[in-house]
Amino acid sequence: MGQTAAETAREVELTRKQMEAKVAKVAERAPEEARKIAKRVAFAIITAVAVLATRKLIDRLWERVTGELPPTKVKHDDD
Repeated sequence: MGQTAAETAREVELTRKQMEAKVAKVAERAPEEARKIAKRVAFAIITAVAVLATRKLIDRLWERVTGELPPTKVKHDDD
């Protein structure tokens, strides 16, 4: 803080302007950041669906080739 009220007022004004500039910079980047997040979420969903579809396909192929349930579907007796 400054020695006088005028110096303090100038420092407060300068700080306010700096904070406004930072907020403006963040506000400009917000739409870009939202797009990045949306792309990541979409990629995660697509990847999850692809993994589930692949597992289902592998299970069907296993049943067709071996005539048995796939190892992931077989119940084991642990007794």
